[in-house]
Amino acid sequence: MPVASWSAQWPTLIAWLIASSSVALGWRRYSSLERLAAPAPTRLLEDLSAELPGGIPLTDVDRRVAVAELNQRLSEVSFELGLVPALFTALIRISLASGTGLALVLGLLDDAGGEPSQRAARVGVCALAGFVGAVTLANFGRMAKLLATRIREDWDRSSREAGKSLGAALEPANVRVPSARLKAQ
Repeated sequence: MPVASWSAQWPTLIAWLIASSSVALGWRRYSSLERLAAPAPTRLLEDLSAELPGGIPLTDVDRRVAVAELNQRLSEVSFELGLVPALFTALIRISLASGTGLALVLGLLDDAGGEPSQRAARVGVCALAGFVGAVTLANFGRMAKLLATRIREDWDRSSREAGKSLGAALEPANVRVPSARLKAQ
């Protein structure tokens, strides 16, 4: 293989490698979302009470600690699920940018390439790599969004049931806050 033909093909290879790497990262992230699945309410209650020194008959302090632990778990899951759209958006942009950028490099800077039809085909293949990667990632992103919604709903249901079992209301209490006008008096 002559050096000139290899140098004309390296952007195509790199474009496909970047697109396939982006897709692999997207698949890995999508498949790792299952670890965030909510446990059954009874299992969640057992986990929360197992960490307490008193055991199952919970005191008021133990209940408050369990609710605080539940809130901590909910915030961690919410944070992880909140990262999903941004991650897939970034991967889509990387795939598109690498495909089009390398197509431009190949099309504009490669004067040594043979016939114009061969150059156009190589430019098209580079652009196609970015497009295929972006479309695949968009589909993974859609599936991940649906899974994240289901996981959030499951956590809401489990935490509500566990909160009821703990005797704690997870709804905001009706607390009256004095208005600023009353404070000034």
